[in-house]
Amino acid sequence: MLLWLGSVTGCARSEAPPPPIEAKVEGHWLQPLAHGSQMVPCGHGHHAWVWSPNRAGFWLVDAEGRESVIEGLGDKGFWVVNVVPTADPERAWVIVQVPSDYKSSTVLLLVDHQRRLEVPEVSIPDMSLVPSEGRERLWVVSDFNLRQLLVADAAGEVTPVRLGTGWITARKVMPVAGGQQGWLVLDQSLLHVDPRAGAQSLSRPVPVQNVWALLPTRQPHRAWVLADVPGRTGSQFFLASREGVKTTATPLLGNVQRLFAHRDANLVWVLLSPGPSVGPGPALELKLVGLDGKTVGPGVTVEGSPAVERSPDGHLWVSDERRVYLLGEGGGEVARSADAEGLGRAELHPVSAERAWAVTEEGEVRLLSVKGQVITSGDQAVTGLHEPRLMALDANGGWALSDGGTRLLRLSLGPVGVRATQVLEGAGLNDVFPLKGTGRAWVTGIPRGSLYGPASDVGRVRVGFAGGAHLERDAKGNVLVEGRLEAGAPLESLELDWPGLAQAAGVGRTLRLELRAEEGKGALVGQGVRRLAEPSGVLFQWAEPPGSAEHLYRTVVAHEVENGTRLTATFQHVPFGVPLLDRVWVRTALACLAVTLLLLLPMLLLRPSGVTRRWLPLAGYVVTGVGAGGGELLGLLGGLRIHLPTVLAVTCAELVLCAGLGLLSPAVFRRLVFTHPFSWAAAPLLRSPSFRRRFFATHVRQVRRRVDVSSAQANGEVFVELSSHVTEYAGPGVAPSASERTAEELCGLLTRERAHLLIQCAGGRGKSALLRRLVRLSLEHFEKQPSSPLPVFIDPAAEDLETAAKEALQDLGLPEALRDALLESGDFFLVLDGLTESKLEPEALRRYLEREMGLHAPVLLSARPNEAYRTAMAHALRWMAVEPKRLDAAGLERFQAAYPGPDGKPVPLSESLLRICRGRAADGTYVPLLVRLALRFGGGGVDSVINLYRAVFAGLLKKAPDDAETSELLGFAEALCLGSYWRHRSRLIVFRDSPDEAKLRMLLDAGLLVAADARPGPVPTHVRFFHDSMQSYLTARALYAQYAAQARWDCLWRAAGEPGFAREQSDLMTEAGSELFQMCSYVFGYDARLKAELMRHLEQCAEANDERLNKEGILAAVPEELRPVLRKSGRVLSPGLLLSEASRVCAEHPDGDALFLLYARMAPLAWPWKPEEESPARSQEDAA
Repeated sequence: MLLWLGSVTGCARSEAPPPPIEAKVEGHWLQPLAHGSQMVPCGHGHHAWVWSPNRAGFWLVDAEGRESVIEGLGDKGFWVVNVVPTADPERAWVIVQVPSDYKSSTVLLLVDHQRRLEVPEVSIPDMSLVPSEGRERLWVVSDFNLRQLLVADAAGEVTPVRLGTGWITARKVMPVAGGQQGWLVLDQSLLHVDPRAGAQSLSRPVPVQNVWALLPTRQPHRAWVLADVPGRTGSQFFLASREGVKTTATPLLGNVQRLFAHRDANLVWVLLSPGPSVGPGPALELKLVGLDGKTVGPGVTVEGSPAVERSPDGHLWVSDERRVYLLGEGGGEVARSADAEGLGRAELHPVSAERAWAVTEEGEVRLLSVKGQVITSGDQAVTGLHEPRLMALDANGGWALSDGGTRLLRLSLGPVGVRATQVLEGAGLNDVFPLKGTGRAWVTGIPRGSLYGPASDVGRVRVGFAGGAHLERDAKGNVLVEGRLEAGAPLESLELDWPGLAQAAGVGRTLRLELRAEEGKGALVGQGVRRLAEPSGVLFQWAEPPGSAEHLYRTVVAHEVENGTRLTATFQHVPFGVPLLDRVWVRTALACLAVTLLLLLPMLLLRPSGVTRRWLPLAGYVVTGVGAGGGELLGLLGGLRIHLPTVLAVTCAELVLCAGLGLLSPAVFRRLVFTHPFSWAAAPLLRSPSFRRRFFATHVRQVRRRVDVSSAQANGEVFVELSSHVTEYAGPGVAPSASERTAEELCGLLTRERAHLLIQCAGGRGKSALLRRLVRLSLEHFEKQPSSPLPVFIDPAAEDLETAAKEALQDLGLPEALRDALLESGDFFLVLDGLTESKLEPEALRRYLEREMGLHAPVLLSARPNEAYRTAMAHALRWMAVEPKRLDAAGLERFQAAYPGPDGKPVPLSESLLRICRGRAADGTYVPLLVRLALRFGGGGVDSVINLYRAVFAGLLKKAPDDAETSELLGFAEALCLGSYWRHRSRLIVFRDSPDEAKLRMLLDAGLLVAADARPGPVPTHVRFFHDSMQSYLTARALYAQYAAQARWDCLWRAAGEPGFAREQSDLMTEAGSELFQMCSYVFGYDARLKAELMRHLEQCAEANDERLNKEGILAAVPEELRPVLRKSGRVLSPGLLLSEASRVCAEHPDGDALFLLYARMAPLAWPWKPEEESPARSQEDAA
């Protein structure tokens, strides 16, 4: 869950407020004009006259690109040759050619914005048209025979001026004074013309040959002249007037090479050579000269022939071989460029006294700025142009042609410097006419011109999505967002309004939309297109959106035409939300959750042994890892909108987290162990000592609790350390070796040397106590050294050891294969208390010992003396026969110390109790069970084993022995044992759902009964008596109650001889015999009738089984001291007679137990013969 939340947090967007949306429009638009390849702007600059040379038609186009025909000039009778705008902004002089089959004529017409004006036509063949500076008047001069000149005004009036008899050629015409006067440069003279003077309109001729410069002063009749004068050498600089050459107060400078106009016409800049040059180029000087002939200011020295240009405000910019200069009004230098600027021989285009454009010889276009006394370009330059040529300038920049006039570039001023943007490309580009104050321009070219407009002319830009959400920029640049913009929403509308929209829609142009992420490399997340002629024809497709709840996109609406309009409207920082299920972090979180559930759900819902449980999570992880990685590399999973690195990281983190939790928590490990790939690491992990200690801690607690409960249920059993007699069997061909071993040593043999242990002795010797002690020691060994094997208790009702061991390990919560591996690797040893009382047959024990599991998982068994089980154990490679010893005097003292009285001191035992505890043993040793019972329940009235057991029964019930309730429960217990042990040879008693469950509960609570389930629960299914001898005692009482009044006690033979009873040997009373028979011998009364009944049974057995019996068996059944006598007499007796003789000898023996010992040993040998069957001899006598 923490990892899942982490992935969600990592993919979720930041809560920081997004930046405001910004919109900008870039580019330009071009609208082709319908007609004309030539144009001239009107006087106000908002309209232009348009025509095509040598073609019919004349139009007027406005700033929006709308064209209108000029009436009277639209037919094929006129070909427009040239147009000269007048001072009236709505009128122009038009030179037209009237085609004719014989000879075409040239006519001067006057037109306005609507029509041809009704004024007289002026035929002007081979004439030059020279407008005045303000275009108030137009001078019309013949190119060959100057007889007269014509002066036309904007009203259409034409004034002729008679010049002479003809054949005079005018080389230059300069109207002055608004065209009312003028200067004429003829072949050999210079004239001033004033048409208003009538006959005196012509001034006195000034003889000149070549006029190199003619600059008028503020007085129209005076002019600065640089010309060749006849009779003089070199060009002469003088001041001309109507009277001739005017003499100045100070002689004018000599060696003048060029003249340049000053803003004040009464001043003139002259370029003169002061003397011999000393540099690589000739050193020249620029001087400012006034009407009095005096120089003004210091002037400036330049290198080589300079290029001089005057700015619109009248300032002079000069470029020479090395640098650029700015000259001041006072005749001096204001600023110059450094030689390193590389501005030598630059072509200048001044803008003002502070700025000028320059085209260098290297093809760079620079914008020069005056900073103090330095002219610099800084980074205001455009490079990479080929043969650039500036065409026009405006307030926003300029226009340039490059590549031989085939590329038209727009030079614009921006915050990062000068930028050149290509506008058109073609071979027919002619000129550019900017529209003042608009940023627009007319571009002339072949076959037609175009109207250029800047991006600032764009009106509304609108992007609309489904659901009413839209993004809009109005004509003023304001941005409006309505609704919630969501990634993935369909595009419904796309609008871009600009003056050329109608024309673009008419020719089938399109708009394009792109959405790009602002982060990273600007990945494309959506694109679409719309045909302008079809408002509803919008095609749009979303790509994979970058993944967060809200993302900032750059929205670009573009209209681009090759060699034409290029408009781009860009919205910055546009927040696009993502629908909840389409958000990357949501999908990533769902993917992480799916991967998590893929691990958890199989562990929680599917059966541990199911194939799906094992393989589904692994398959999911493999698909997630390989599929996601491969899909990412191949780009196949982009549509999923999932942050795959996060999913992979969460997947790996979950695997690591699960593995870590499995290492720390056995409960988690038990769930993971059924799932691949964790199951593959389980077996090696269970070899780790630290993990084994942690994982099997629960098993250790359960086993220890079970042992503690069993000890408590055995009347507070306390283990007293006594040595045991151990016989080691190391395999065939190796002689058994005997030794004395302590419990600690036996535990070492079991856990370290992996030897099988069989604790086998008569009942009451402490087999179970020793077994539980060994289990406790093995748990302690495991806690110190986790590699030591652990005990596993086997269900006594099991019929196969291997199957029972596997079932017992089910509580570990491990897969079956892993449990089998643990068993076969020796991680456990099997524990079964009461082997002879269980349902496990010797053959089953033999099979286990011979199998692979039996070689590695040792067994710890406790059993009554039984030769069949010993024979089965012989199939083990190594096993130990352990026989706990009876108590000697020292052991008795330790027992008394282990079971102190209420005062904490050892309880002394009376002689009567000591005799009871010895049983019939002649060696002075004691039975541990009887000692423990005597210490706890032995009172003054206990004088026999029978009375001791009755005292134990009453003591556990906490009642008096003669109490009525005690007697009632005693009778119930007797009936219970008769129905279970006597009839079915079963030590187990059904508890759950029993009709006598209430009485069983009383016995269980008292401690007489204990739970006997392999897995104890709150309500046991089966119970058993706390010790088998108590059940045997109660069974004997029940038999006595049933058979005491009968003439024959044949039940004694069954109690001694039936295998189910005979294999449960005991030495409570005699050194051999079934425990039930020994109890019966006490309960039935150790008197003459009992001996007579025993003799009768032995006599019948001798008669009926003469052929079945053998002498060695009979001799082995009698006490050892009687065997020599019987062996002598038995040489001549048959087995039947030998048994009869042995019965007599034992009955007459001073030790009364001899007859009981013979009976107890012979009954199992003669079984299944029973006393109820008549002997064959007696049957023959009856037949006779």
